[in-house]
Amino acid sequence: MNRKRIGIAAAALALALACARSAFAWGVPDQGTSGAQFLKLSPGARAASMGDAGAAVSEDVYAAYFNPAGLGFLREVQAAAMRSQHFQGITHNFGAVATPLLSWMDSRRARNEFGAAAFALTSLSVDGLERRGVVETDDPTDTFGARDFAYTLAYGLPLSKRWAAGAALKVLDQSIDSSHATAFGLDLGGLWHRDRLSFGGGIRNLGTEVKFGNEADPLPLVIYGGGGYKLSEEWLLAADLRLPRDQRIGLSLGAEHRRKIAEDLRAAVRGGYDFSKTDAEGVTGIAFGAGISYRRLEFDFAWAPYGDLGSTFRYSLLVRF
Repeated sequence: MNRKRIGIAAAALALALACARSAFAWGVPDQGTSGAQFLKLSPGARAASMGDAGAAVSEDVYAAYFNPAGLGFLREVQAAAMRSQHFQGITHNFGAVATPLLSWMDSRRARNEFGAAAFALTSLSVDGLERRGVVETDDPTDTFGARDFAYTLAYGLPLSKRWAAGAALKVLDQSIDSSHATAFGLDLGGLWHRDRLSFGGGIRNLGTEVKFGNEADPLPLVIYGGGGYKLSEEWLLAADLRLPRDQRIGLSLGAEHRRKIAEDLRAAVRGGYDFSKTDAEGVTGIAFGAGISYRRLEFDFAWAPYGDLGSTFRYSLLVRF
């Protein structure tokens, strides 16, 4: 175990936690006071169908969002793409590629000495927003759209066979009609895994404010932690706990069952519940999904209802090289 690496990572995480703690009062959420809300939308259908419990079980390209430390255990080049259709015409897209850096592997370590880097692009768009003049009327004068983009460069480093640390730098670009705003964000994370058990945690969205005109809002800062446990080679349980600055404490629970159907062909079914998504009337909070993988290709699907607001459908593809 490289004690110097672990010490540096622990000191950096402690400093970040201290900064985050001073950014908001614990247990007193500032509802609706954060900008760049699209950063709360997770990518990938697998985690979505498990209630977004991904902090400790994401060790693929999607770790660039859930916990960049997971990239430290990446052993191959991966690419991913996702499309999510939300209610009211909101479209959420995600694309990413990750690669180990100057790595070598052997039977004793089976890890990447120099970690892995990932680049991800996230977009959220909506069209047909109605514009009305100073005098309110029944009919809009015309329509306009809104676009949000996040460009992420993430890196994960293995500190030992069990430990990894990671960070992700984000450049945010937002526009609403003719207004425009730019901001910068930083994620920090740590991950420990051993055999069937894993724990991960960190901070998302430390950074600058989003400023439209004279109005400035902080990023949706959140401190998160999670765990995962493999009951067997086929069953996985996961749980995440989130402490956001602008919402109540969130808890997610998820389960996944994978089964080999034939040589090179596997299938998975998943379910989860996010206790923070229960504000809307009707069925909400639950999520279900399925996936199928053939050799180095994996396709996943997720469905999550938001009560009276409608349902979201998410499709994602993962390719291993």
